[in-house]
Amino acid sequence: NPRYLSEDADQRAIVGGLRFVRSLFAAPSLAKYVVREKVPGPDVRSDAELLDYARQNGATVYHASCSCMMGNHATAVVDSELRVHGIDGLRVIDASVMPAVTSTNTNAPTIMIAEKGAAIIKEAARQRLAA
Repeated sequence: NPRYLSEDADQRAIVGGLRFVRSLFAAPSLAKYVVREKVPGPDVRSDAELLDYARQNGATVYHASCSCMMGNHATAVVDSELRVHGIDGLRVIDASVMPAVTSTNTNAPTIMIAEKGAAIIKEAARQRLAA
């Protein structure tokens, strides 16, 4: 998939992220509140050491999502009304319809998807009753 980085770019991003967090906590506005760095620890300095720390301790925080992408293209599973392409009467109304993992917790976007899905279903039922 072209949107994913190469392994080398991933490694640079991880090391860069760890260095960036360190720079934030070293900033004068935060440094006065920092007693000492606990993890990965002040002795972990080189890129190789930081990457080793990340490999030993890192884990994903992604929530299950994006497995039934919404859209009108070949890889989309549901349309804009959350109906599964090719299966009448079936909708998917959860985080799996997101086209990409959100940069935040998936709770609020999932609630919004559920509210929208409920509104779509209620409107469809209202139209059937009115017919």
